Amino acid sequence: MGERVSAPADATTEAIATTALFLNFTAVIALAVSLASLGTSDTAVAAAAGVIAVLSFAASILCFSAQARERQRQEMASAQVPATT
Repeated sequence: MGERVSAPADATTEAIATTALFLNFTAVIALAVSLASLGTSDTAVAAAAGVIAVLSFAASILCFSAQARERQRQEMASAQVPATT
């Protein structure tokens, strides 16, 4: 009952992945708003939401690639450290 869950060793990669996932959800919601605004002929809102969708999606892709690079760097660092017993 009193056991604590330890923090992950790669907290940085988890934070980057969480940010990327949040940006991806933002992009999906902005795309839905953009399409709905196009349907009601509100082009200004549709354009703004479309720009937000594209920027959020691009940022999420950058975050996911940064996470992959960070994870690969951590795996390489852990492979180079000799195991001591």
